[in-house]
Amino acid sequence: MVDEWQPDAIIRLKLDQIKHDFFDYIDKNIDKIDENIPVFYGHVIATLEKNLPEIGNDLHDQFIDHITVRVLNTSKRSDDLAFIEKLFDYAERNKHTKKGRAIYDIMLGIKMVDLGKYPEAIEMLKKYRTADVLILPAIAYCYLVPALKQGENISSEELIRGPTPAALASREQMIELVRLKPPVNRLKEIGIGDDPGINKIFWFMLKQAIEWFPSEREFLRIGIEKATKDGRKDIREELLSTAIERFFDDMYFLRESYKLKLESRDAGGVAGIVKQMTQQYPDELEPVYYGLKLAIITNREDVYHKFRKLALSKNIPKNALLLLDFAFELVNGKQHEALACLDEIRMKFGTQHYYVTLLEYVAHDFLSEDEKKVKQAKKAIIDSIDQYCMKLLKIKDT
Repeated sequence: MVDEWQPDAIIRLKLDQIKHDFFDYIDKNIDKIDENIPVFYGHVIATLEKNLPEIGNDLHDQFIDHITVRVLNTSKRSDDLAFIEKLFDYAERNKHTKKGRAIYDIMLGIKMVDLGKYPEAIEMLKKYRTADVLILPAIAYCYLVPALKQGENISSEELIRGPTPAALASREQMIELVRLKPPVNRLKEIGIGDDPGINKIFWFMLKQAIEWFPSEREFLRIGIEKATKDGRKDIREELLSTAIERFFDDMYFLRESYKLKLESRDAGGVAGIVKQMTQQYPDELEPVYYGLKLAIITNREDVYHKFRKLALSKNIPKNALLLLDFAFELVNGKQHEALACLDEIRMKFGTQHYYVTLLEYVAHDFLSEDEKKVKQAKKAIIDSIDQYCMKLLKIKDT
């Protein structure tokens, strides 16, 4: 009998459910698991073989990693390095592939930081500096904490000479963060990046670096990217405020500030950023596009006409302008005018008429008496046209 074929999406869905069930089991039975790790992993493997016998090696091993992280984070013996080594050993034995133990080394290194074993943590983590933005700040912290403690007994004459070698080593690690540009939140995919301790260290060291190197924009950029991905609006606002003050003409920071104020529904703030962009980049089309988008969202006809003239003077692609005109008329409730725009779009787009068909389908919901449905349709239209125009105009999203 041939096994029933299942799409990868279905396999991942089933795997997520099994993982959820195991997480619940771990939370409720951690004492029993701590006492008999081999039996627990036997239970894990048996469950996978029963429910997903054809699972690929990568998904199987990722599942083992997720389960191991959960056990470590829940265990009452998570401060016992011998227990951690035993846990990792059994986890590796039950994986299908032997690709090294980088994940477990990183977890162990982070645990050593928590336990104050700073030299050991440095040795463990230094091989993985490019794995995630969390690693180098953790290493920098391991150099800095002893230096700060030593500073309590340093004479005033020694302080005048400057930072200690350990403190300088800490700064060097943060400079490496700028040079190596490791990815943001890669470790989050397996649950390590959610650890509150290591995240607290990251933000502490990043703020130190921003003070140490006020002319280096990259620390602010890294922080804004991570704060955005973590949903930390408070930190994002704080870093953007500093960034705009120090680098007032930096388009990345202006763009991020625009997006933040747009998310906060701060129309006045958005208008201010657009004005600043226009002043700093008078020959660029990007600030003009943001002005058009703001006018659509706020239903300001005078503002739309103003930025539309500017867009024409800067040779905005015809396709983008047609779509923006359509969105503006539709959002303003001018159905007849919007349909006229749609007819013109259909002629202009030619072979790309499939996109017009989708727009036309969603536009029908604007006639609905269901307010929620109309609101969803507006968002779908604006988001879709925005993404199309951003790509067409080659405007960076980050």
